[in-house]
Amino acid sequence: MPMKAILYLLAPLLFWAGLALGEQAADALQPEAEGAGQFSVSEATQASLESKRAGRPVEAETWMIVAAHPLAVEAGARVLQEGGTAADAMIAAQAVLGLVEPQSSGIGGGGFLVWYDAAAKTLTTLDGRETAPLAATPRLFQTSDGAPMGFFEAVIGGRSVGVPGMPALMEEAHRRWGRAIWPDLFADAIRLAEEGFSVSPRMAMMVARDAERLAAFSETADYFLPDGQALVEGAVLKNSDYARAMRLLARDGARPFYTGEIARELVSAVRMAAA
Repeated sequence: MPMKAILYLLAPLLFWAGLALGEQAADALQPEAEGAGQFSVSEATQASLESKRAGRPVEAETWMIVAAHPLAVEAGARVLQEGGTAADAMIAAQAVLGLVEPQSSGIGGGGFLVWYDAAAKTLTTLDGRETAPLAATPRLFQTSDGAPMGFFEAVIGGRSVGVPGMPALMEEAHRRWGRAIWPDLFADAIRLAEEGFSVSPRMAMMVARDAERLAAFSETADYFLPDGQALVEGAVLKNSDYARAMRLLARDGARPFYTGEIARELVSAVRMAAA
């Protein structure tokens, strides 16, 4: 897999993984809702968005899915409509989120899952957060004289990148609670990556805010700053490398992220990134 594909996967970790101030500012803009009209969503999704904007509750009879981006909602809803479980819908939605909102979500990151079984009245949690590399020490984020590194000094580059937890979490959730065919769960993410998706207001704002840091690496500069300009709201963005990564995940499960092709490229990308 080309190096730039790996850097696209790592973008949330390399640039936005801890930018609390930027995220707080972005929270002033509702997650993708205001620009939803440009995403070609279904009538049901559009109606739900309009109800939300009007302050009316959204109701459902049998199931409901909520995500930070309408296209992720659409992917998860398709899975549920076809008889998949909530775990299946989560996987499909997460695969899309990693593509359409890399400032907040990413297959190269991690997360927690809370699963409630209403019939058995049991609660199960899965910890899929990133883990530190074996070489990490308590001095990883200290300068040579033992002082704490500046925030961006520590974050930008490969120093703060952990071992991705999301692929393993998705695979384990499917093993425990999935019902849909695993490869089918990545169809929407692959299609959107190849055909393109509209850049949301939130994504455009975050790219503009972090343009200088994104410009530090040629691969991310080429993707997020085409022709030297930050992506603008409504621009159609394609990512064939992300589509190839999703195909590997669909075919081989999480393994490529830990012992296979993607794992080797992850290590290479992190070692070559400025630390």
